[in-house]
Amino acid sequence: MSAHFFIFEAVKTNGIYRLVKFLKKIYFKNDKRVAAYLVCVVIATGFWFLNALSKTYTVELSVPVQYYNFPNNKTFAGHLPEKFDLTVRAHGFTLLRQKVGFLFGPLKFNVNEMTNDRMTENKRTRFAFPTRQFLSELSYQMSGDMEILNMNPDTLFFGFGRMTQKMVRVKPIVQVILKKQFQISGDIKSSPSEVLVSGPEKMLDTLQYVFTRKQTFEGIDKSIQTKAEIEPIKEMYYNCQTVNLSVPIEEYTEGQQSVQVTLLDAPSGIKVKLFPGKVKISFLVGLSQFSEIRPDNFKLTVSYNDIEKGNQQLKVKKLSVPPFLYDIKISPEEIEYLIEK
Repeated sequence: MSAHFFIFEAVKTNGIYRLVKFLKKIYFKNDKRVAAYLVCVVIATGFWFLNALSKTYTVELSVPVQYYNFPNNKTFAGHLPEKFDLTVRAHGFTLLRQKVGFLFGPLKFNVNEMTNDRMTENKRTRFAFPTRQFLSELSYQMSGDMEILNMNPDTLFFGFGRMTQKMVRVKPIVQVILKKQFQISGDIKSSPSEVLVSGPEKMLDTLQYVFTRKQTFEGIDKSIQTKAEIEPIKEMYYNCQTVNLSVPIEEYTEGQQSVQVTLLDAPSGIKVKLFPGKVKISFLVGLSQFSEIRPDNFKLTVSYNDIEKGNQQLKVKKLSVPPFLYDIKISPEEIEYLIEK
């Protein structure tokens, strides 16, 4: 039995056998020696590759890095390298595995932990750390079989801007979909109404409000008491992350009042009679405040300036009305007048 037979028997269950079979069919129909030679080359190459990977190498690796956990009492204002250039020593297998691993995720650089919180506790705004002190932590992330010999850059520089604080008003963001005949009966309130915000001085100077994360409520027929998170702002820090919100909800009923109309801007000595002198004003009001509504809560006016313009009818305007009323309507909206001599 020939040597060729043993070679093909040994490899016919794997991909090499299929490759050889294809080559025999397409290119080497009349010469089995060429196919056997190629198989031997492939097998020899594989053994050479395995042998090469088992050796120890010293190589350069460019490794992406991600920074996190900066001091929360400072705002970072510098620039850090996006990659570290490492000189490492390891077996070929380890290097190959690590090279593939970097395709899926960078090294994690925990700033506070690796610098032992020294930047948090120190009031300075500029810091420099030799990178050799981080080699053991970074080696642990890569592989226990890999030794980092050197790292470039040799120093990491951290620069921070000036931080300041001020009290900022909280603005609730709430959408309430009410049941029929129910209304919001007052201001939506936050407790606390202000929070202490720390951040870069330039940003904080222009900050007027912090907003809560939007919340939506549907089919509501009673007052709402809820907690809300404050919407984060990059490089800003709050002394509290959540506030209590109060949304007053009340059932409404329709009310009416007959209110006197007042003429404004009339010259002295001129008398103007209005027709009608009173108009009907209708509105929606919460049940708890219905009994408090009186005609003197309203001030309705017309202007003599409209008479001078030649208008035959005068538009009735609301000079003041209670703030807790909804859907206010005036009837009639325009009235007539007569100048008395």
